[in-house]
Amino acid sequence: MVSKPNRRTVLGATAGAVLTGALTAPASAASVTPSGHVTVDSPDGLLRFTVLVTDGSLRYRIVRRGRVLVAPSGLGLDLAGLPSLTGGLVVKSVERRTVDESWRPVWGPDALVRNHARECVLRTVQPTSGIRLDVIVRVFDDGVGFRYHLPAQPGLDTCTVTAERTEFALPPASLSWSLEAGTDWNADERHYRRAQLSDVRTAQTPLTLTTPDGQHIVLHEAALIDYPSMTLAADTTRPGTLTSELISLPDGTKARLSGEFSTPWRTLTIGDRPGDLAESHLTENLNEPCALADTSWISPGTYVGVWWELQRRHTTWTEGPRHGATTERVKQYIDLAREAGASHVLAEGWNTNAGGQWTDQDFLTPQPDLDLPEVLRYARANGIGFTAHNETRGFVDHYDQHLETIFARYAELGIHAVKTGYATKFLLGGVNRSHFDQEAVRHYQRVVDTAARHQIMVIAHEAIKPTGLARTHPNMMTSEGVAGMEQHNYMGRLGNPPEQATVLPFTRFMGGPADYTPGVLNVTWDPASLGTRVQTTSAAQLALYPIFFSPLQMLADTPENYHSHPGFAYLKDMPASWDETRFLDCVIGDYTVAARRKGDTWYLGAITDEYDRTLRVPLRFLGRGRYSAEIYSDAAETSWHDNPLPIDVRTRTVRSSTVLTLPLVAGGGTAIRFRPARS
Repeated sequence: MVSKPNRRTVLGATAGAVLTGALTAPASAASVTPSGHVTVDSPDGLLRFTVLVTDGSLRYRIVRRGRVLVAPSGLGLDLAGLPSLTGGLVVKSVERRTVDESWRPVWGPDALVRNHARECVLRTVQPTSGIRLDVIVRVFDDGVGFRYHLPAQPGLDTCTVTAERTEFALPPASLSWSLEAGTDWNADERHYRRAQLSDVRTAQTPLTLTTPDGQHIVLHEAALIDYPSMTLAADTTRPGTLTSELISLPDGTKARLSGEFSTPWRTLTIGDRPGDLAESHLTENLNEPCALADTSWISPGTYVGVWWELQRRHTTWTEGPRHGATTERVKQYIDLAREAGASHVLAEGWNTNAGGQWTDQDFLTPQPDLDLPEVLRYARANGIGFTAHNETRGFVDHYDQHLETIFARYAELGIHAVKTGYATKFLLGGVNRSHFDQEAVRHYQRVVDTAARHQIMVIAHEAIKPTGLARTHPNMMTSEGVAGMEQHNYMGRLGNPPEQATVLPFTRFMGGPADYTPGVLNVTWDPASLGTRVQTTSAAQLALYPIFFSPLQMLADTPENYHSHPGFAYLKDMPASWDETRFLDCVIGDYTVAARRKGDTWYLGAITDEYDRTLRVPLRFLGRGRYSAEIYSDAAETSWHDNPLPIDVRTRTVRSSTVLTLPLVAGGGTAIRFRPARS
């Protein structure tokens, strides 16, 4: 079944492609316990979310296996011109139900996802103002989600949120990984800080932490629709306590709401090991089922394109003698795509006025040396799709006004993928605003909705962080919001240190796919003598493919660099949507080992931080029988700083009982493809 939910008013009902299990109907209203507390347990009974009702205020507490993970923390909203909805509340009823379904994503790290949780809706009223406020809680085995809901009610047809008062009282001695909160266009494109939680003053989400007793938690949000992005600010009077801080509109208010409204879910994903976090589907499960009646045109896969050579200043975005996206050059990348088994080719700098000041761009007219009809003909003849680059450079009003025309023309031309960009600013409504405020969130959704009407997939750069919305809108394929490959280009040894790659699966990727653009195998290539380079070995770049998930995953290097490197063989026919994902041996910030399966073939990636280490990896995830393991590893002479290119390629036969020993050099990695051995 396919539903088309009202995204703002639905409480999160899980109508969808129900394959196993069912939803129970809402129970009749139940009374609050004499203690004034309402508890919701996870299906396995190990996790308990308790709403504490005391003197008209609501607080919550989270306990797992008897250990307090979140101490009593406040709940509530402030609305302009009304008493704060943090006090004076009376619980009128409690409704409960169980969610239990399985659904098949259009694409994803797993082919089948179980959505199993217990839900509770607390319906409260503030007698002094007459305002009704609901709190909806869902408790899964691997975490919790809760949100506020303002029902349709007299006198509240419109309202303005001036603050959200959600608190998270976490263990202050926890070790955390986070980004400092910000409103700039690149606030999400920085390096994750490792710090004791009590020392964190502000943070973007996701924020990840490990408690002193070894529990792992990710604090984030799900289903961010028509609402500002949530950041976190420390309560300086209570170490370890963070409060929600919404990105403001230009006038200082947080959000303007109309009619019945549900906020995004506030989420805490919880696990015993880092791999439990990376394997969780909690964020997607708190989003609505697919809203598209037809998804047959959505095609995950790898892509190549005119990009890294631009970053390295070998060619230019701008028109001229060194222009990169010429007819001949794009055809060379189409040939590369065919050879690699990639599905799309990207051409940055293809359109009129791309590059330079990026002003007065025409997203429909190619530059003089790009014959677009011929490029599209050649791409179609080779079974390759064309991805049009739409770098707005922050002139969002212009893009908004022409969006329908642009996408309609692309559909006519057979272009079914775009890469959008919003670098440097965000001029929307005549105002330069944050990329993360309510109006910016609305714009990003308009792009996705318009693209869907014209059967176009979206890769978004400098966009809002993902919050699982791709379950509902699966043409929103992937986004940036990460210090990706281009940071190596600009900052050299101050760019992405190897440690960052071991942090990202448990931080940024907890919200959804990232367009990190891995796969630069000639890591020292510096045609313009910039004095910078990629800060990994070549083998580590291969290992990122099983570790970093994106349904449109780039093979970022140039045709010449791929053809001269033995590691290119590993990338050929690389899947971008998977049947099964396992995060095996992982220590956040130190090393990560992950394995993904497509059909009967497994891919494994192992990476380390700035230190040499040797890992022992049991292959229990393999099926029965013998497998041929194609192993791509750093050679004996490989050195991250001094000699990062050598790679050793070998094949051996293994079984599920095999334990591999993987020696990893600092900044290095190992990539393996396991295929069933021929008898």
